[in-house]
Amino acid sequence: MLPGATVGLLFGVWLFQQQPRLWSLTIWAAWFAALALLGLLRHIGTIAGFSLSHRYHALLRKAWIIVLIAALGFAWAQARAWWRLQEALPAACEQQVISVQGVIVSVPERDARGQHVDFAIERSFNPVCPIPARVRLHLYEQAYHGKHSQDKAVQGESEAKSSAQPRLQAGERWQFSVKLKRPHATRNPHGFDYAAWCLANKIGASGSIVSKAPMQRISSLAWQPAALIAHWRSQVGERIQHVLGTTPSSAVLRALVIGDDSQIAPPDWQLFVDTGINHLVSISGLHITMLASLGYLCTGWLWRLRPRLALYLPSTLAASAGGAMVAIAYSALAGFSIPTQRTLYMLLTVLAMLSLKQRFPFSWILSVAMWIVLLLDPWAVLAPGFWLSFGAVAILAFAMGGRLQAAPGWQNAMHTQWAVTLAFVPVVIMFFNQLSLVSPLANALAIPMVSLAVVPLAIAGALLPVDLLLQLAAGIWEACAHALQWLRQWPWAVSYLATPPLWAWLIALLGTLVWLMPRGWPLRWAGLLLWLPLCVSRLPDLQPGQMRVTVIDVGQGLSVLVQTAQHAMLYDAGPVYHEQSDAGQRIVLPYLRHLGLKKLDIVVISHDDNDHVGGMASVLAGVTTGKILSSLTAEAKFFGQLQSLPNAAAVRRQACQAGQVWGWDGVTFRVIYPGQSLPAGIKDNDKSCVIQIVSAHGSLLLTGDIEQLAEQALLASSVAGLASDVMTMPHHGSKTSSSLAFVQAVQPDIAIATVGYLNRFGHPKPAVMARYEALGSEVLRSDKDGAVLLDYTQGQRPHVARWRAIEPHYWEQ
Repeated sequence: MLPGATVGLLFGVWLFQQQPRLWSLTIWAAWFAALALLGLLRHIGTIAGFSLSHRYHALLRKAWIIVLIAALGFAWAQARAWWRLQEALPAACEQQVISVQGVIVSVPERDARGQHVDFAIERSFNPVCPIPARVRLHLYEQAYHGKHSQDKAVQGESEAKSSAQPRLQAGERWQFSVKLKRPHATRNPHGFDYAAWCLANKIGASGSIVSKAPMQRISSLAWQPAALIAHWRSQVGERIQHVLGTTPSSAVLRALVIGDDSQIAPPDWQLFVDTGINHLVSISGLHITMLASLGYLCTGWLWRLRPRLALYLPSTLAASAGGAMVAIAYSALAGFSIPTQRTLYMLLTVLAMLSLKQRFPFSWILSVAMWIVLLLDPWAVLAPGFWLSFGAVAILAFAMGGRLQAAPGWQNAMHTQWAVTLAFVPVVIMFFNQLSLVSPLANALAIPMVSLAVVPLAIAGALLPVDLLLQLAAGIWEACAHALQWLRQWPWAVSYLATPPLWAWLIALLGTLVWLMPRGWPLRWAGLLLWLPLCVSRLPDLQPGQMRVTVIDVGQGLSVLVQTAQHAMLYDAGPVYHEQSDAGQRIVLPYLRHLGLKKLDIVVISHDDNDHVGGMASVLAGVTTGKILSSLTAEAKFFGQLQSLPNAAAVRRQACQAGQVWGWDGVTFRVIYPGQSLPAGIKDNDKSCVIQIVSAHGSLLLTGDIEQLAEQALLASSVAGLASDVMTMPHHGSKTSSSLAFVQAVQPDIAIATVGYLNRFGHPKPAVMARYEALGSEVLRSDKDGAVLLDYTQGQRPHVARWRAIEPHYWEQ
């Protein structure tokens, strides 16, 4: 019964996390009344003279218990969510300057932008604005001025400051003046939800430290558990960097020892993803389990050397305690991150149940571990790691059980590796749109090298004053990385597939279950044929004259994907956030892979501003393209980045000029600005490439960041041809754009402002919004609506869908 009850709990917790809003007490009362009525049905049936067999009576009773546990799990998850949401920063307090005192409880992340820390609030000096217990703060090194001031990189959180800033250290107690915002995520289909991540990790707000205000270090080390652990982790990380320097191996060892992966470069991460070993390059459940097993075995061995110790404490219990202590210590070194806590809960549960005299079925051990994880962390079901970790254990138990005879150790190891790798193919495709054909070989190589050699040596070298251990760990890792690079160069080493439909995914899981059956099961290998629906394409089933458009939510920036029956165009790719992250890598490219798009026929770069061109290099590194159309000069920084891409030579470049026209599948694309000659000294914004797209079902105007000078030029050249059903607001709704004459000439039914949440520019400006609304235009904003999906397939005007309305979440209310 316990496994069935666990399924009920899991379903109830998962179902709650899909809710658009919290349930009211009235709904709860009606729901539990219905459950009570359901429980009385068999008694009512007996009174009415109807009787069921004992078997069916037992089945109904079990079903009712499972439904009841699912309801209780739902209620528990809502209670936890309600309690945590009470700590949210009040909306009225956002962007206010508030003086706070607290402790740095994370290892500081440092990059070109500045320093980034988690801050535990001890005191707020503004009684009107209650501050969440934990916030994420950024101390920026410089303001972003000049032609890239739209950064834009921090989407409005940057503060002007002097060149000399204090160096923040883990464990210090400080008093700052801060500007905070509630957690807010860009919202796109199949995208990462930062707001959900903050909720699960108890981050109640994020913002910047006001550098012009006084900053006071109150103490160099706060004597609190979280501060002491953070200080210890920081010291260990600094030792690794001191011995190995700022190298790729140093960054990986920091990730393996203290869980800080912020220094791993994007190309290195891509190598790990392409070879399917990215789960190893962190403090993973595998590493914690391996070290706990080592602690278990060593403690048991020591206990057997001193038999008298068993008189005071049984050897099994002592071994379990030793393994638990090692797991807790390593988890502390990782900062007790949420994935680490989840693994620790599972491991401690297994050790506790193994130490008992009674032997429990494996399904019971796994069920108890899941109960503990879900009760302590109801948001675990939102993380792919939860499903991967529990799924891996369940798959191994199923695949290795029920065999008539034990195989040799090396055969068991190979069987285990292939079983887990192949069984996770449908799951990895669903979550990550990736199929790494070299993953089995890469994991077979990397798992023993990393788990049995690199991790133990790195931990020992970091904790002990023996530099040779760290250098040896780095050398082994570098050898592993070279092997991974060689594997990735194989033909078809990695491929990306569209996110499969739910029915195809469920069929593939059924096929996996059939394939994992013991040898001798009829048509066992035929189960793999049920994976074929995973290859079903999500590319639009469009007819000539139709198109679909996605205005992607990239925050303060712009990126628009236009798809016709056989072609695709990307207009801009959003901003660079910092040197290791940009919108192309984090948002645009995952969305293209979600759709199964492997080629862009044309890429348009409207102009040379970070919030438009910043993510394009990452996009072009992940998909092929036939041509780049842009207003950029040959000296632009982007073209320097383009030269480093493997397919750069095959990409044609063409200047964006008015008069260029092409047709795809009955849809016409026309460049209407800029002209062949532009005034000297014109701003980059007014060089933006403006494209009008006309289909049988409506039109679209993409305006980049043009301002009034370019708008006047457009009005002078083609007033009659500007009318469009949908337009992106020029320059994100800035007061320097969207002149009344231009808006009247376009007459859009829908105007879309692509803006960041509470951006420092105040876009879109209220006066500009009012201008569009006065003309009867529907105004959409990416910060409030998320991605905007435009379907030009029926009628004379497009159908509009807002992603936040399609997929609402209770934590966004």
